[in-house]
Amino acid sequence: MPTLSGSRSATLSYSWADTPAFGSRSESASIINSRSIANGTGSGQANAAWRDRVTIQAGQVYSVALDNLGATAFGYAGRVVLTTLKEMRVNVRTATENRFVLVGVVGPGDTTGYSARVNRGGDYAVADYLDGWPVTGGNKTVYIANPSAGSVEIDIAFVGVGTTQDT
Repeated sequence: MPTLSGSRSATLSYSWADTPAFGSRSESASIINSRSIANGTGSGQANAAWRDRVTIQAGQVYSVALDNLGATAFGYAGRVVLTTLKEMRVNVRTATENRFVLVGVVGPGDTTGYSARVNRGGDYAVADYLDGWPVTGGNKTVYIANPSAGSVEIDIAFVGVGTTQDT
């Protein structure tokens, strides 16, 4: 069984200044989020990871089953089966104007509802390192739609609790 460790760090910082009619105002803030994950199956732990680079053609939906992830990470020939999802990340690598994906659409035939629109060069991440989300029959598949006029290349990655089967 492989040993997994990782970390995630995100910082959003800004400063704002304006001179409205009643004097000048300024503000600055930082929101910092940093998490580490250790090897294991409990709170704050994970033991399985997967990633892929995918090109989604115009008008198509990419689906990935969290309980049957193909061998595209770490050079093994097998699969990853997640039972708990701790983190998901989608990065849009395409830089062409008006290209985007919809992450978390309802299904291949229904793109009316989704979790996030990720524009060209953008990224989407969701993480719950303490508890995660159980991967069950009703939520085991992630759908990503490309309603754009051309293809979109994405990097997609998952970290969680599960098994890695090397064949």
